[in-house]
Amino acid sequence: MRIKRNDGSGKWYVSRFVDEHIYELASGKFVDYLRSHRRISEVEIAQMTSLMEVGINIPKIYEFFVAQVGGFNLVTFTKQDMYNEVRRQRGMQNGDVSAAIRYLEGVSRVDNRMFWRYKVGSENNLCDLFWSDGRSHFDYAIFRDVLAFDANYSRNKYNLSVVVLGS
Repeated sequence: MRIKRNDGSGKWYVSRFVDEHIYELASGKFVDYLRSHRRISEVEIAQMTSLMEVGINIPKIYEFFVAQVGGFNLVTFTKQDMYNEVRRQRGMQNGDVSAAIRYLEGVSRVDNRMFWRYKVGSENNLCDLFWSDGRSHFDYAIFRDVLAFDANYSRNKYNLSVVVLGS
């Protein structure tokens, strides 16, 4: 299938469609094994990480997931996907991203009101980082202020928007 954009209207259209295949399509029972259909949820990643921290290897962790869901055919990822996730996590352990995440993990150990989330982009780069600590919660409880800001004011050395809010 080839899709093009009409220059005049800007609308997309199918310019070429071949209904014949030069290979057989995957049968329904194998579709879940295609890369586009495989995924490891954040909960499964957290379980895998916890199990690895106590010394359990990837093959055993995979067997754990198989037993947990009731069979290999019900696991939504492969062992290789797990190895890839470990490689991705290790890639993030170097540099500024790692330092920021380690700092927030440390704060969350001593501050039970600490909330933080981050997103990683397709190239294992940090895209979004948000946190709110116990002091922020305390201040909000007293003052109930609303804060609005424009993140386009300044950029850091990575040419990303940075907004630092402090109390």
